[in-house]
This record gives sequence, C-alpha cells and structure tokens, in this order.
Amino acid sequence: MRRDPETEKTDTTAKEKTRPGALTILGGAVVFLLGLALCYVGYQILHILNPPNTYETVLTATVEEKVAADGVVLFTETLVAGAGDLGYLAEDGERVSAGTVVAEVYTSSEQSGLRARLDDLAEQIDLLQRAENVAATQVDTMMQERANALCDLLDAADRGAYAEMDAGREAYLLAQNKILVVTGEGAGFSEQIAALQAEAAQLQSQLGAPAQIAAPITGYFVRASAARQLTQPAEAVLAMDAAALKAWLDGGADAPLAGCAGKIVSGFSWSYCGVCTAEEGQKLLKADGTPLTGTVGVRFPGQTDQTLPARLSEVTIDEGAGLAHFVLTCDSVTGDVLRLGQAAAEVVVSETTGLRVPAAAVHYVLEEPAAASDGSSGGGEGDAEAGENYIPGVYVKFGNLARFCRIDPVSDEHPLVTDGAYIIVPPRGTAGSVSEVRLYDQVIVEGQNLYDGKLLS
Repeated sequence: MRRDPETEKTDTTAKEKTRPGALTILGGAVVFLLGLALCYVGYQILHILNPPNTYETVLTATVEEKVAADGVVLFTETLVAGAGDLGYLAEDGERVSAGTVVAEVYTSSEQSGLRARLDDLAEQIDLLQRAENVAATQVDTMMQERANALCDLLDAADRGAYAEMDAGREAYLLAQNKILVVTGEGAGFSEQIAALQAEAAQLQSQLGAPAQIAAPITGYFVRASAARQLTQPAEAVLAMDAAALKAWLDGGADAPLAGCAGKIVSGFSWSYCGVCTAEEGQKLLKADGTPLTGTVGVRFPGQTDQTLPARLSEVTIDEGAGLAHFVLTCDSVTGDVLRLGQAAAEVVVSETTGLRVPAAAVHYVLEEPAAASDGSSGGGEGDAEAGENYIPGVYVKFGNLARFCRIDPVSDEHPLVTDGAYIIVPPRGTAGSVSEVRLYDQVIVEGQNLYDGKLLS
C-alpha cells in the first residue's frame, strides 16, 4: 500500500517537534536529582561540622560503696538432740522458750500427714475465731485491710516471694470473713468452728502421742535440715589471720547439720568473720587506719536481700598476702541468717542518694570577679583541669537557652561519688551545697561552643 507523500512529511515534522520537549524534561529531572544529592551531601557536612546537641534527663539514684567478702557466720548455739522421722512444730527463726516442744518423732508415715492436716485445721479455726471478734463500726477499715492484703498478695506473687504469699492469703481471708460477719452476709462461724474442732479431735486420736523433743534453752530455733555447721569452733576461727581464713574458706568451711533435730541460737547478737582483698579492706578503715566507728550494713546475696545494721570490731590488712581480715557484729536476727554457715557477704560502707548526672556533661568555667560576688557563673569554658578560679557545672536546657548550673567541687565535705559513667550530685537547695541542678533537668551531654545563655537550635 502506498502512503501519501504529504502524510509522511507531516509525521516527520511532528517527530522533530517532539524531541526537543522530551530532552528538556529529561534534563530537568537530572538537574533535580543532582540538586537533591547536593542537598543531602551538604546536610551531612553541616552535621559533621556542627553536630546537634544531645540531652539526658537528670534522675534520682542511690549508690552504695560496698565491700565484697567471703566468710562465716558465728553464733552462740546449742544443738537440740533428736533423731528419726521428725515432724517440726516450730518454724525456722522462731523464738522459743526452754521446754517448748519444737518437734515430735513419728513411728509411721501416716502420722506426718495427720499432723499436717491438724495444723491446717488449727489455722482455719484460728482465722474463723478471730473473724467473729469484730465490732460493727469497723466496716470501712476492714474493706481497706482487705484491699491492702490483696495488693500484698499480688505483689508477693509477682516477686516470686512464695513464703510471703501464705501470710497475705491469711490476711485477706481474715479481712473477708470479718466483712461477712459485720455486714450480716454470714450468720457467724460457730457451726463451722465446731465442725472443724470435731474433725481435729478425731485426727488427734488417730495421731496418738508421738515422742516429743523440747528446746533445751531459750533462743531461736533452726531445723537440722535447714542449718549449716562450721568445721571449726568459733574461738579457732577468730584466731585465724587473713591467709589462714582464706585457705579454710577455699576448702569449704561448713557442712550439713547432722545427728540432731536442730539448733537453738541464744542471744540477739552474732558475728561475721570475713576476708577480702587488701584494696577493698581499706574501705573499712578511717583515715587514721582504725576501723570505721559508724554503723555499716551487711547482707548476703543469694540468701537474703535484707541489709542488716552492724558494727566493725576488727580490721587487719595483710599487705604481703594482699588480703584483709575483719570481724563485724550484728544485733538483728532473721531466719535466713540463722541458716547460714559459710556465706559470701556485702558490707555496705556508705550510701549516697542524689541526682545522677553524666560525667561527660561536666564543664569547668572560669569564674569572673563579678560572678563571684552575686553567685552567678562566669563566661568562657576553662581548661580540662580546674584551677582555683574555675567552677564545675553542667549546661542545662532551659527553654531554648543553655544555662550553666553549678555543682559542688570535690572536697572532704563533698567527695566524688561515681556510678559507672555518671556522678551523683546533691539537688538544688541541699544544705551546705552550691549545686543548682534539679530533678528532671535536661542536661546537655554533647554540644558545640556552649556558654551560658546560648540560643539552642
């Protein structure tokens, strides 16, 4: 098929007119992309030359200065004779009088089950009897007690403190039963108590009269299965030097308490004889080389989180062996401590609570004479090492301005307390302090050309 020459001429002309427009659009797109790339490169260069400020919020923290040690717990204790299939009537750490029955000897396996059921019935009877002894004007108080008991029970469950859950369950049931009695929803528990007492009497007749084991003296009882016994007497332990104590501890200083029903710890005081490194031992001494005279804290990680107050009675540093030997005394007794023999301990020498400030944010600024008269800070950034005319502080974001806030210079009254990459400073308004830092301040950790009153971008 032949095409018209005029038509072919028209198509060619249209193509020639279209090409310049397409090239123009393509060139514009290339220029736009190049512009974006240049803007990105310029943005990155700008941030490298003038990086943005970084901030951190000031929060409260507590820092302990403590000494890690290994040692033994020394008690004044008396063994309780007894053997066989024992059922304990006293809890670990319970204070008992001389002659109190702490355990009984079973002659059959059924007796232990009967005793457990009797103990459970006695607890239920006691709860119901206490629930009936309530006045009608205590409804609001009892409802609050029930709510508190429930919160304590849930908290114990959340922390995994299963021993505390029993006490929480008992407190909740007692409060609930009292409310039932006062509001009239329950007609009392007399019939229920009578039924439980009848069941208990029947179980008691089945149990019979097992042989009983009584406490020989007054003190705190600990079961044999829960206690440890040292392989050396207390007098020999106290006579050891640091090297001998360390060697004894490395070989194992205690063993299970066997051949008896348990032990009675008399008195309220006990001692901890420990050993640590010579460097750590220096923390237990005053500047004149004598033991610290104030109260220190002692706790046993993995055994109990409770910190108990104690007093240092002896600290000896053996520089040759690189060890320190110390003895502390405590007048607080708990069931967890009574179970211990050899135990690792932490001796808390001091505890500081304040504001946690990044050490990298601290600057030293030259204090001008005019600033010294009215307490305001001076102008320029000083050298890294502070001299007599330089004051330490941090820059804080105040609105869109950087403000210099003083902190206390390191001195005997304000020793340097660190927490990793942070320092602990007192909050503004603390007596005897010039600190101007406040809780929740936004401290500038990194910034360029900082000065008091700088406008922040």
